Amino acid sequence: MEFMDALRARWACKLYDESLPVDAAEEETILEAARLAPTSFGLEHWRFVSVRDAGLRMKLFGACLAQEGVRSAPLVLVTLVRAARFYEPDGDFCRARSARFPGGHAVFRDDYRGYFSFLREAGRLEHWARAQSYLACANMMNAAASLGLDSCAIEGYDEAAVLSILAEAIPGFQPEDWKVGIVCTVGHAGEPRRERIRAPLDELVTRL
Repeated sequence: MEFMDALRARWACKLYDESLPVDAAEEETILEAARLAPTSFGLEHWRFVSVRDAGLRMKLFGACLAQEGVRSAPLVLVTLVRAARFYEPDGDFCRARSARFPGGHAVFRDDYRGYFSFLREAGRLEHWARAQSYLACANMMNAAASLGLDSCAIEGYDEAAVLSILAEAIPGFQPEDWKVGIVCTVGHAGEPRRERIRAPLDELVTRL
């Protein structure tokens, strides 16, 4: 599907056809789209948890305020972002990530330190981290649309409950290291497609 056609095809699906799966190749494409999403300073501070297991999806259904899309979707994607303490310029996480870049950690630190200080002093570190998860989610939903799949971004969840569920399922997972950025459901619609209502471009754009 052409890019703009995929954008126009995407809509917020609230109920999925439980008899129609998302195949492994489709899942891989959606996750690759998430991996390629923009990330501030190239830190890739996220982790994507792809949930197919029916039992785990039912637990997430409860943690996501009993939203039917989470119960019925064959694929639920949880985007996690690292907790605020990981973003210290001289911390182990930033050192490891920045070692990949030209000039290594020393060059990265000089560029990053001022912005980090601004975020910390403004109390916006977690907001900054979570906001980027929305970029990855948008990539996933648009990739799903390009494959003829439906999706929905889920912001209603009990964060502690979601992290507890993942801690039980993932060996070595430390819930205190993570925040939930956003949840995304993917599958084939089990409800009629609703019309997408959007304002005309001229109402939304100021051209200077």
